[in-house]
Amino acid sequence: MATALVPSAVAAAAPLSQSCLSEDNFRTLCRLVGGTVGGLMQAVSSYPFDTIKSRVQNGVYPSISSCARHTWKEEGIRGFYRGVTPQLFFCGLQNAVLFSLNQRMNDWMASPQDDPSGPQPLWRTAVAAQLTAPVYVLTVAPVEKVTVQLQMIGKGGRTSSTVTGPVSCLLHIIQLEGYRGILSGYTPTLMSRLIGLPFYFIGFQTARTTLLDTPLASTSMGRDVVVPALSGMAAGVCFWTSNYPCDFVKTRMQASTTRLSILDIIRRTYANGGVRAFYVGYTACLLRTLPSNASLWLGIELTTAFLSRHPLYTDLRNVRV
Repeated sequence: MATALVPSAVAAAAPLSQSCLSEDNFRTLCRLVGGTVGGLMQAVSSYPFDTIKSRVQNGVYPSISSCARHTWKEEGIRGFYRGVTPQLFFCGLQNAVLFSLNQRMNDWMASPQDDPSGPQPLWRTAVAAQLTAPVYVLTVAPVEKVTVQLQMIGKGGRTSSTVTGPVSCLLHIIQLEGYRGILSGYTPTLMSRLIGLPFYFIGFQTARTTLLDTPLASTSMGRDVVVPALSGMAAGVCFWTSNYPCDFVKTRMQASTTRLSILDIIRRTYANGGVRAFYVGYTACLLRTLPSNASLWLGIELTTAFLSRHPLYTDLRNVRV
């Protein structure tokens, strides 16, 4: 029978070495766990808006209101959460990768005299975000491909006779497009993140620093709950405003049942509606990003605060690794 390791047992069983769990490693651990918790909160709060965004971007409905109305009438609440199963799992995974890797990049570039708990130089925040993007997108592109395909079932003439869930959808993609199809949209997604992630982290840091200097942060509720939520909203708006056209191209690419190049989609979109056509669904995206990023950052900050105080993690910081 397995024996559970209590904090003191963890410390006693750890192999001796030269140093304890470093502050850098502890911050990365907090971001890893916080990103997972925040990602689950994000998926639940934002997925209906994501469904609307995908359907409007792909021309299934002409507006947000008509999409919401018809989805509710024809499919009920389940229609807004079609394809949510992989999102629940992978949203936690993606954000765990994003925030832990981004923390590691920030720590890697920091000098010994820097205060890691305070605001970081904006240039470092931007570079760390861009260094994070290529690996992060490897977890994003396959999930978004499956999610978009599931969201489009029954729309635009598509049927669900061969696709009944995430696994069958994945197998269907491989059958039609080969294994390369799983990463369909990687390039525009990477472009999107290379542009958007610096704005995302800078937006959060700037908003948080500003709000902490206001009366809003004078109470524990304001400082620990309201400030992270509002800062997360600001980060989301900065992210999507800076890179929405790239995301539009990526979504069209992932939703297509035929192989289209980035240039094909750009040419067709511009021919149909000019520059404004690349911002179809932008309002739905903003509506989605407010609760999405408020819940994500709130989950991260509350989890980090909890871990910093919990006896288990206090002991882990004294464990020799």
